[in-house]
Amino acid sequence: MRSEDRKRFLCHRGRVTPLWPVSWILCLVLLFLTSTSDAKVYLDITSPGLRRLPISIIARGPREAEVVQGIVKDDLYYTGLFSDVPPDIPGAEIRVEIEVKASERLESIVNVTDMIEGRGLLKKRYEASPRIIRALAHSISNDIFEVVTGRKGAFRTRIAYIQISRGKREIYLMDWDGHNPRPLISGGLISSHHWSMDGRYIVYSSERGRRWRIYLVDLERYKKDLLFQSKGLNLVGNISRNGQVVFSSSKDGSPEIYIMDIRTKGYRKLTHSYGIDVSPVLSPDGTKIAFVSDRGGTPQIYVMDIQSRELNRITFNGNYNTSPAWSPDGEWIAYTGRVNGKNQIFVVKSDGTELRQLTDTGNNEEPSFSPDGLFIAFDSDREGRWGVYVMRINGEGQRRISPDGVVARSPEWSPYKE
Repeated sequence: MRSEDRKRFLCHRGRVTPLWPVSWILCLVLLFLTSTSDAKVYLDITSPGLRRLPISIIARGPREAEVVQGIVKDDLYYTGLFSDVPPDIPGAEIRVEIEVKASERLESIVNVTDMIEGRGLLKKRYEASPRIIRALAHSISNDIFEVVTGRKGAFRTRIAYIQISRGKREIYLMDWDGHNPRPLISGGLISSHHWSMDGRYIVYSSERGRRWRIYLVDLERYKKDLLFQSKGLNLVGNISRNGQVVFSSSKDGSPEIYIMDIRTKGYRKLTHSYGIDVSPVLSPDGTKIAFVSDRGGTPQIYVMDIQSRELNRITFNGNYNTSPAWSPDGEWIAYTGRVNGKNQIFVVKSDGTELRQLTDTGNNEEPSFSPDGLFIAFDSDREGRWGVYVMRINGEGQRRISPDGVVARSPEWSPYKE
């Protein structure tokens, strides 16, 4: 099968649709890049009380230049880390110049300059097909973000979510800003889904014929593998870097937490409780799990050390707390908590300190961190129909990104593509 045909391949039974750029197809030609270990960091995004960096972004060329400029501005300004300075007004500390040429191929040459010290920070040439102009622009945003902050940008990441239509539940993918939604997986009653930490796999649970199964989808080989099935309810969590996946199963009665090796499919039980233990997620370093248990009387978030089995309850406010999600650095856990009859998004340190409520309008559920830790995706019914939203980690900038007119639930933010 030709490479181009494989990218359009569709497996209709329990469908897995390979997407254009599982491999992020984009031709980038590097001319010159200044980025060294002792390079200046203009924005320390971990610093409290962070100021916004004044930046000018100028694009020249045909109409495609305006498109590229608009995408780059939307990316960078949404972070809340930059302030826009018009190019004809002094005050910008960073100046970005984008020169665009368009023919059969789209070419962009980007220059980033430190206006205070008068030195160049980045000079790079990008080339791509015009039909993936958004991917090219997001790549430019990533490079600008990295040269200014010293950290990788998340503008080429994607969000997997469940789209519900006429009782059918499919896993869709879209760009981080909601563009380019496309189906990935269908078949059965699809529930919980998660990315592997290297972005190669998605695991999900699906019910068909009154039997819940857990599947692993290899996004590079376009292959689906059955990991686990049994009687009862089997809902999958996430996958560690060394190929361990956690899940909850009621195969023996009350739901408990299990961990499995995706290569051998051997598994073992991690919890033994008279209560209900569900919604497990592994910490980024794979040493702990956060999960939900009602062993104390109401659903609360607990954190367990996998090796020692030491257990700590980290939520005490409210009587209904669910859907834990780790931040990429393992410092924070986002979760859904009920307040005055409505579900809201909270974050708390993984030791249970520094609780913060981030949402307050409508019902808001299923939080998921971006891989740079700057944003949280979640679903909400605040506009009358469930949709996927994103916000900054301080709760600012809340906006819907899923398509209008569809029901979208359970967003899962992809990791960086390794």
